[in-house]
Amino acid sequence: MLKDYAQKIVKASGVVAGELVLIHFWGEDAEKWIANEFVVAVAALGATPVLLQEARSVNRDIFLNASDSCFDEKYFSMFTKFDAVLDIFAYQPIVLGYEIGEEKLERYRRFMARLFSSLMQAKRFSQIRIPTKENAVESGLEPDEYVNRMERAYNTDYDELLDACIKAKDKLEGKSLITLCSGENCKLSFDLTGRTWNIDAGDGDWPCGEIYIAPNESATNGTVFFHRLFIEDVGWFDDVTLHVENGRLTQSDNDEVTCYIQSLPAENAVVCELGFGMNPNVDSLCGYTVLDEKMANSFHIAIGANNMFGGTNVATMHTDFVGAKDFELHMTD
Repeated sequence: MLKDYAQKIVKASGVVAGELVLIHFWGEDAEKWIANEFVVAVAALGATPVLLQEARSVNRDIFLNASDSCFDEKYFSMFTKFDAVLDIFAYQPIVLGYEIGEEKLERYRRFMARLFSSLMQAKRFSQIRIPTKENAVESGLEPDEYVNRMERAYNTDYDELLDACIKAKDKLEGKSLITLCSGENCKLSFDLTGRTWNIDAGDGDWPCGEIYIAPNESATNGTVFFHRLFIEDVGWFDDVTLHVENGRLTQSDNDEVTCYIQSLPAENAVVCELGFGMNPNVDSLCGYTVLDEKMANSFHIAIGANNMFGGTNVATMHTDFVGAKDFELHMTD
């Protein structure tokens, strides 16, 4: 199956003939065949693939021995030339997983920060999670459930997905005010003046399938209802209403959720995103936001940072709340 969806992913990510594409692979040599499938898929589209492997075992040995002179600006400048980066991980990226001492670990952290600063200069940067049991650890799901849900999400028709995203965006583009109606009496209004809708149908975070926007940070007001709400590192909650005032999440009708909200720094409680899931092969919530926010016929709002996709709020987190049913939109030009 991997060969098939590697070809689909590379095409959907926007790779075209003549481009220079970096395959940035996080995995050991035993999994390198995964990277090779993407290398072949890039070449099949007439683009030039370049493979950079980040194996934890090799990076451990490198940074046990490296000095600051090993990686200067000449090294990092090489990575500013790519048209696209496919950041592919067979296990959690960046985490080294070995004890190498604080001084050497700090050198590794500086290296990764400078490397990603260079890679982010590419026209497109896609992060692709491979459905492996190692990646299931991050999700909180049982390995078999994780692999099954991820493979289903990847096995979609990306031409149809892109077309659906474009049509949904066209309906919403140019609307200055959108009101999300949920539950019996909850209405949450978003001021979108001057903001632009984004499509993630292949050139962003995988699995893909959503449209989203950064609303004006001080102008979201009202309430929103969730039949079942998952908050990362907090838990699952049933029949929850959240209250938003002047762009900031303030309280809930659930004491535990309110306690969580009130523990947040002000910038982390700002409503920073409104989005809608579009992937038809994600059809139920599981508590793994990477999948849940892509679920077809779902909505999500987020709190925290949005300066990376058209907003102005700088924060230390970005947390999504996903609603899966019984909502409608009212729009004003």
